[in-house]
Amino acid sequence: MIKVERVDCPNLLKWNEIPQKEGEIETRDSILFFNDISNHNSKYQKMGIRGARIKESYSAYSDKTVRKVLKEMFNGKCAYCESKISAIYNGDIEHFRPKGGYNDMSGQPLINPGYYWLASEWENLLFACPFCNQTNTQEIFDGINTREVVQGKLNQFPLLTNTYRLNYNDGNNYINDKSEYEKAFNLEESERLLLKPCTDIDVEKHFKYDDLGLIYKNAGLNSLEENRAETSIKVYALQRLGLIQTRKEKVIQIKAQIRRVEQALLNYNKYLDKSEEENIWFEGILRDEMKILKAFKNSDQEYAGLARYIIEKYFNAFII
Repeated sequence: MIKVERVDCPNLLKWNEIPQKEGEIETRDSILFFNDISNHNSKYQKMGIRGARIKESYSAYSDKTVRKVLKEMFNGKCAYCESKISAIYNGDIEHFRPKGGYNDMSGQPLINPGYYWLASEWENLLFACPFCNQTNTQEIFDGINTREVVQGKLNQFPLLTNTYRLNYNDGNNYINDKSEYEKAFNLEESERLLLKPCTDIDVEKHFKYDDLGLIYKNAGLNSLEENRAETSIKVYALQRLGLIQTRKEKVIQIKAQIRRVEQALLNYNKYLDKSEEENIWFEGILRDEMKILKAFKNSDQEYAGLARYIIEKYFNAFII
C-alpha cells in the first residue's frame, strides 16, 4: 500500500453546481430517506419523478466517468494490495466508509444504516480488487502454515472504540452544518483502524516485507499505528497466499536487478582509471541499471510499497 494523491472530483459528484449534479441530488435524497427511522434496515430507494420511491438505488458513484478517474488515479491497481487488476477485471468502486451498513469485523451483525451520506462523496471512493474489497474464503499464509479464513473488507469499518462513531444523524450535519460535521468526523478519524492510501501521508511506514513476500507491521510504530497496520493486513487480506506468491516474484526481480547494479558498479570501478571511453561506457551501463532499479519504486508499478522498502533497506545498509 502506498500514498496516492487524490485528483480533482469528477463533475458528476461535484456540489453546488447549477444545475445540481447527480451526486448531490442522490445524497440529499438519501438523507431524506434515512431520516425516516423505519427505513434504517432498508436499502436506499430513489425518489421517482412521480413522488414515490422506486427500486433504483445509488448510481452516481458507479458512473463510468467516475470509474475512469479512479482507475487512472490508482494506475489500474488495487488501492490496498497494489495488484494490477484492470487487465482482467473492471475493478470495484470501493466505499472506504461502507454506505449500506457496517460492522467492526467480519462475521459480526451488520449495523444499519451505514455511512449512506458518503455514497457519492469523492473522498470516500477508492479503486479496489475483489479479494481485498469483498469477503472471500482466503488461503492465509503466516510463513509456516496455510489456513482457510474468511477475509476481505466488505462492510468492515473498525474503530478503536465506538465512542466517536458517526451515526445517521450526522448525515444531516453533512449538508446543514459542515463545521459540526467536520468536528465529529475528525474525532472518528482519530480512532480509525484501517489505513487509507489517499489520506494517510505516511501509510508506507506501517509495513515491512520479507523475501518470501509476506507483509508485517513495521518496527518503530506507536501503539495506534501498530493496531492500524495489523488490522489493515487482516481486513484487506494482505497475507493471502496468491498475493504473497506474486510479491515473492517481485522480490526476486528486484534483488536480481540489485545484483546487476552491483556488477555494473564493480565494472565501473574496475575501469575507473582506464581510458575515458571505457570510463564513459561503464558509467552509462551503471546509470542504466540504476534507472531500471529505481523504476520498481514508481507509483504505477505493482507493489511499489514493497519495492521501496526493499531498495531503501538495501541502500540504507551502506549508510553508517
